[in-house]
Amino acid sequence: MFLARPCLCLLFAFAAPLAAFGQAGNFEMVKLAEGVYVARRTEPPGLTVNANSVFIVNDNDVVVVDTTLTPGTAKEELAALRKLTDKPVRYVINTHWHDDHIMGNVVYRDAFPGADFIAHENTREYLPTTGLKNRQMAMSPGGYPGFIGALKQRLEKNESVFGGPLDEEERAVLASDIKIAERYMAENPSAAVVLPTVTLRDRLTLYRGSRRIDILYLGRGHTSGDIVVHLPDEGIVIAGDLVIHPVPYVGNPQSHPGDWGETLEKLLALKHTMIVPGHGPVLRDDSYVQLMSRLFGSMKQQVAAAAARGETLEQVRKSVNLDELRKLFVGDSRVRRDIFDSYVLGAGLAAAYADATAKQ
Repeated sequence: MFLARPCLCLLFAFAAPLAAFGQAGNFEMVKLAEGVYVARRTEPPGLTVNANSVFIVNDNDVVVVDTTLTPGTAKEELAALRKLTDKPVRYVINTHWHDDHIMGNVVYRDAFPGADFIAHENTREYLPTTGLKNRQMAMSPGGYPGFIGALKQRLEKNESVFGGPLDEEERAVLASDIKIAERYMAENPSAAVVLPTVTLRDRLTLYRGSRRIDILYLGRGHTSGDIVVHLPDEGIVIAGDLVIHPVPYVGNPQSHPGDWGETLEKLLALKHTMIVPGHGPVLRDDSYVQLMSRLFGSMKQQVAAAAARGETLEQVRKSVNLDELRKLFVGDSRVRRDIFDSYVLGAGLAAAYADATAKQ
């Protein structure tokens, strides 16, 4: 994930912790239900991140949801899957087109030549066009290399973006961001991008033995190609980056804050007892998703009103007030404040303004 700048609280209620039974690299395998596991990334949330993956082990095969940022991390997770089952992977579902969800596809293509790759039709269109250009930009000197250099400089100088020395959380996140970005640059320039072999517009249902897997497009949000994977019998919703904890990552021009809140309301209407976010711990309580919906609803309302008054984007940045919501997401964390300021107040307001002015 690398959306907002290429160079650089409240405690939400979760149910009792789910059983994590193994850890390798920077993820832990957590059993959600019979045959359903999440490889939950354990890196701290920062300005660049890796994504959770989900493994659905069926009667005769496996369905994988999202494949992480690099082929190397995908191989680590596949090794963990192999400790659970020797059944072949039949389908790989990509919840959207960002690299931290698709760059491990090549590992599954090579290991399981008969596997199909499923995504929204907009993802199929995006990856070889705009996606290719953005990936080339990320690998250029002004992309990840410049980002890495800026972070290393801050770490070496012990300088917080808010002035003064780094606190312990900032130092840990800087080190993690650098490690993730360096691995991206080491592995991805030569990695193949595997395109979807099956696409959907609104919905697709897989029946794998006794299990039903609904793949749904609920509307625009993090991108215009977000899909969710719903296991109705297990009450599990795999949300991709429609849900990101602890602060939503909003990109410009790829995200759509004007629609995101309504899309989340549709997600919450699905039968569920748990939600697997694209980033962060499994949610067994709706409060965080409701807070995200409230944030995007407020952004939409305020930005639309400002645009109707004829305000420019720079004027909107001054007139829109998200202070109360910012406190709820950020708390006392400098790191979360930096993420919120970059992705929500920065790129997010620009994307919301684009949505509002496009509809006039």
